[in-house]
Amino acid sequence: MFTPVQTDRPEPECRYWLPAWLLLFFVLGLFAYPSVKATEVEKQEKLVLLIRELRNEAGEMVPIRDEIRQLLNYFEHQLHIKFEIRRYPWTRLLINAKAGEGIIFGLSKNRERLQTYQFSEAIYANYVWLVTRSDATFSYNSMLDLKGKTIGIVRGTSYGDEFDSQRNVLFQVEEDTSSHGARLKKLVNKRMDVMIFGDRRAQADEIEQLLLRILRKESSTADKTLEQGFKVLPKPMLVDELHFAAVGSQYQVWIRKLNAAILAGKKSGEISRILISDK
Repeated sequence: MFTPVQTDRPEPECRYWLPAWLLLFFVLGLFAYPSVKATEVEKQEKLVLLIRELRNEAGEMVPIRDEIRQLLNYFEHQLHIKFEIRRYPWTRLLINAKAGEGIIFGLSKNRERLQTYQFSEAIYANYVWLVTRSDATFSYNSMLDLKGKTIGIVRGTSYGDEFDSQRNVLFQVEEDTSSHGARLKKLVNKRMDVMIFGDRRAQADEIEQLLLRILRKESSTADKTLEQGFKVLPKPMLVDELHFAAVGSQYQVWIRKLNAAILAGKKSGEISRILISDK
């Protein structure tokens, strides 16, 4: 009969154990995991996006509107990138884009630009409205109705080939700063006959309310004379489609990716949903 050998060693408390080096590796891995995730975020591909700056009467830059931020978030999510946003006045923005600094957000087409820029599909359309003094309204049906007038535009902007060809020919152009409040005051004070204003809203009364909000936000005191001194003509001058645009072969792939995201967003209705959220 087999008799077990007696020993003085105590029975081990646990029969299963990990080598010390493996346990240490596991513990250190738990602490290292957040760093790995942070590194992944840091390595996320970036794309320089050039956006026109707007300033108020005090010269302070106006923040990008919420719905445009949401729209940019949509493209970041679709393309798995992070936009590096750089804001400039239109003239400098176009110069920097031609030098290959980045992709422009919100550029319209004209004959001259088509020779230089590669454009994406249209993201959305702006209605280009004519704002006049309340005591100097007129009926607008064609560009001929602007004959002899002084038209105020934001410096560096274009409103299509027909408008550009008639600048300082059929009518005079007054290039302004990007402050809409300052431009409205200039209009009411008879330093121009018409102020051009672009926005996605498709009704003249909506534009009047928007301009009133802008004016009140930029002015320290309410001025009834000023607030009642302008009128938006009922017919927009044109519908202006806006695009991503860039100069340089390095952006060809990005334009194709942006096109895919634009078409997907239009098909799903996501782009429309984002843009109407501010109306």
